[in-house]
Amino acid sequence: MMIIEIINKIEKLGYKLEGLDDNQINNIESYYDVTLPNDYKFFLKKMGKSGGGILRGEDCFYDRVFELREYANELLKDDNSSFEFKKEHFVFFSHQGYIFAFIDTTILNDSPIYYYFEGDLEPQIKYNYLACFLEEYIKKIQAID
Repeated sequence: MMIIEIINKIEKLGYKLEGLDDNQINNIESYYDVTLPNDYKFFLKKMGKSGGGILRGEDCFYDRVFELREYANELLKDDNSSFEFKKEHFVFFSHQGYIFAFIDTTILNDSPIYYYFEGDLEPQIKYNYLACFLEEYIKKIQAID
């Protein structure tokens, strides 16, 4: 599925999403000096402020996005990992301090999602693109309901 289909599905499930405006997205790009991939920009425009319950408890929304790379670097340091971020790597997700995910901003369409789990030596591609990442969360929620 494409990102638009996934977000439409989230809305049809009744979640009240809150997105970012262009100025807020530009703030992120300016802060990290990158151009964000198109699918991630769409995610931000539709639910970059709140997922209305989707991704609850995860650090992935605007109020935390400016801290995520720092958190990820701390985890890498604690793990004695030799991995170092490149300028174009953008950390967009963290889970309770032991997982983070990032994208390569040089890939403007369907960038793979790299995951790092505490104790790993290197990040690995876990999802082929952002829509797959979100689709997994929908499946988890539907399994609970």
